[in-house]
Amino acid sequence: MISIGIIYPEFKILSKVENVFGLEQKISTFNRSKIIELEKVENPELLISAFEESILNDQSDFGIILTNSLNNNKAYFINFLELISISENNLHIRVFSFGASKGVIRAWNDFYSKGVDRPRLWKELKPSERQGWLELAISFQNVKKSGSVEEALIDGKYIHHIDDFFCELGESINGYGGYFGRNFNALIDCIISPEFGGNNLKRIIWKNHKRNIWKLKKNFKVIQDIFWEYNIELILQ
Repeated sequence: MISIGIIYPEFKILSKVENVFGLEQKISTFNRSKIIELEKVENPELLISAFEESILNDQSDFGIILTNSLNNNKAYFINFLELISISENNLHIRVFSFGASKGVIRAWNDFYSKGVDRPRLWKELKPSERQGWLELAISFQNVKKSGSVEEALIDGKYIHHIDDFFCELGESINGYGGYFGRNFNALIDCIISPEFGGNNLKRIIWKNHKRNIWKLKKNFKVIQDIFWEYNIELILQ
C-alpha cells in the first residue's frame, strides 16, 4: 500500500494513493523543491485540508508511506509547499523532499508490496534502479536470527555492477529481498552489527569470480580488503 500522511509529531495516515510520480526526481542546488503527482488519491478533500492547515500552523511533517503486508512502514519525508493542481483525484503538489533513490517506486509496486518470494528479482530492474531495491531492502527484509549465518555463497555470473554485488550478498545472507549493505561503509556497518545478521559471518564463497575482477575493477580489491580486515574468509572459485 502507498499512502500519504503525517509522520511527526504523531504517525497518522490521511489517504491511500494508487501511485506516486516524481518522488525520485533529483533536486538541484538552486531549486530544492520538486513537483510530485499523487495518482488516484482516496480522500483528496481531507488531504488538501491537512495541507492547508499545515501552512497556517507552520507544520508540514508529511510523508509518502509504503506499507507491506506485515504492516511494516517506510516513510519518505515531504514538506508541503503548495497545491499545483487537482484533477479526477490526481494531485500535483510542490514539496521539499530529499526524495527516494531511483527505482524505489518500481521496486515497491512490482515486488516489495507483494512480497519478495524468489531470488534475484532485482535483476528485473535496470542497473540504475538497483539502489532503489537496496533502499527498500533495509526496511522490508526478513533478517535471520543473529549469529545464524556463518557462511554465504554468492555467484559472480549475476554480478555486473557494484550494486549487483550488494543485492546478491544481501540475499545470500538474509534471504529473498535481503540487505547487507548498499555501499562500502554500509557493508562494514552490517558486518559489525548483529541486527543485520552478519555478526557471526566467517566465510564467503564467491563462485564465478574471475569475470568480476574486471567488471568491478578497483571495487573488487576494496571488497577483498574489507573482508580481510574483519576476518571474513573469502573463498574465490
